[in-house]
Amino acid sequence: MLCVAHVVRTGRPFWWIYLIVFAPLVGTIVYLGVELLPGLYHGPTARQTAARVAKVLDPYRGMRAAWRRLEMSPTVQNKTALAQEYLAAGKPQDAVTLYREALSGIHATDPSLMLGLARALFALGDVAEVLVTLERLREANPDYTSPDGHLLYARSLEMVGRTEAALREYAALTAYYPGQEARCRYALLLQLSGRIAEARNLFEEICKAIDYGPRHQYREQREWYQLARRQLAA
Repeated sequence: MLCVAHVVRTGRPFWWIYLIVFAPLVGTIVYLGVELLPGLYHGPTARQTAARVAKVLDPYRGMRAAWRRLEMSPTVQNKTALAQEYLAAGKPQDAVTLYREALSGIHATDPSLMLGLARALFALGDVAEVLVTLERLREANPDYTSPDGHLLYARSLEMVGRTEAALREYAALTAYYPGQEARCRYALLLQLSGRIAEARNLFEEICKAIDYGPRHQYREQREWYQLARRQLAA
């Protein structure tokens, strides 16, 4: 079943599932030999491949290792590492607690820690506190920029009903945010605000950018491409 989970998570062809389920021993051996082992021993991505396999087989391994490091040495760096593991594992409250502990003393206004706290709060659903945290970050670090933090701010504004402010932030984001998520979210909010023609123009631009861009862009932006296509077809 672990191999089946790996097929699904990594987007490999689904016929692997039939082979693994209906011929478990042979299917698993063939899958490991064809899909996993070559990547472990060849090329510059070997360590990354090994890490992905380890994550599938033992999803909490990184969390345990980070927790042990923190037990041995309760540094800000180790607290941050464990907080990131908690967040990735769907434990945002634990991540919030660690980020708040780390944000003290000389690190009280550290922008990367404040952004980490904002991400954890967003995952927890406390968007009002996300806005407070990000506004404090901007006040304390006026020269700090983060496309992801900016997107988080715009999304939080949208979620608390501050639509006009969210539209302004999305519009600013489209000038520099990598990928199509910001543009797509902007178009969706324009659509909800009754600005249908503007939204449609943006959806068309998103599709063209991906259609005529490099092939890897479609794989990376598939979610937003498909969403834009659905909106144009509606």
